[in-house]
Amino acid sequence: MKKITTFAYPLCPSLPSPTTPCGHIVISNMKLDLSDFLVAEIAVVDPTGAIVHCNRKWEETARIGMLSPKPAGWNYIAECVAAIQRSCSEAVDIRAGLLAVLKSDLPSFVATYACPFNGLHHWFQVLISACEFNGKRHAVLMHVDVSALQRDPLTRLPNRAMFDAQLDLALSLARDIGRQTGVIIVDMNKLKLINDMYGHRIGDEALKALAAEVKKMAGPDCVAARIGGDEFGVVLPASNDILSARRTRARFGSGIACSIGAVRNPISISASVGIALYPDDGTTVAQLLTSADKSMYAQKRGVSVA
Repeated sequence: MKKITTFAYPLCPSLPSPTTPCGHIVISNMKLDLSDFLVAEIAVVDPTGAIVHCNRKWEETARIGMLSPKPAGWNYIAECVAAIQRSCSEAVDIRAGLLAVLKSDLPSFVATYACPFNGLHHWFQVLISACEFNGKRHAVLMHVDVSALQRDPLTRLPNRAMFDAQLDLALSLARDIGRQTGVIIVDMNKLKLINDMYGHRIGDEALKALAAEVKKMAGPDCVAARIGGDEFGVVLPASNDILSARRTRARFGSGIACSIGAVRNPISISASVGIALYPDDGTTVAQLLTSADKSMYAQKRGVSVA
């Protein structure tokens, strides 16, 4: 079990910076918490679950999520209970894991959970380990955003799991605030022909080029993902109004075209697009996906669906 130790060394400008036994540079006259320089949210909780210390990232995340400290301060166990009451099933295991670490039943605990944050769906991993402070057992919690692992290795776009989660979130938010959202399905045309004529390496380059074009056309407020071998999906933000939705439909309405290869001898790439908007084209995820698929296949047949 780890013990928390504070180091304080004087620093002479004319001499090399002193180091701790671990080789860390120590700066005098400055309270330097190295955890403030990590991208993970880190906190220390006491035996009751009260958060007695947290790093800068934890505070920033709480502020963005509008989780202001309560008058008595944050209590992680209480937050887990509140999450359980909101039907967050992962909070049951996390609370149990923290209690087990605090009671010395476990030396550490690791779990992964899904969480909507700032309008986007994220996956987090929580790591809990024991430490001793002032003679009492505490726990160090570290939350790490592992959403980057939910990505397609070829195109680096979010994968199907991230797409499904983001569509669920966007639809839920749109219902709550009375705005529009929607989904776009993009299906690449004649990928098999490109593979047969030029080989799978060129086919992969074509997929990456199309992925980049889909992401560019979607814009920063949408989530573009690869959801199948030659299929991509775009989730519109829940903040869409009628005008924004119409602009998006017009932008993708005629399909997508790009190319790869030399300027004098390019390989043309095209894709058919289907769009479905909430609530006009459906009020559930299944209805929106079905409507978008019908729209996309109609475009493949050369039928206008605008």
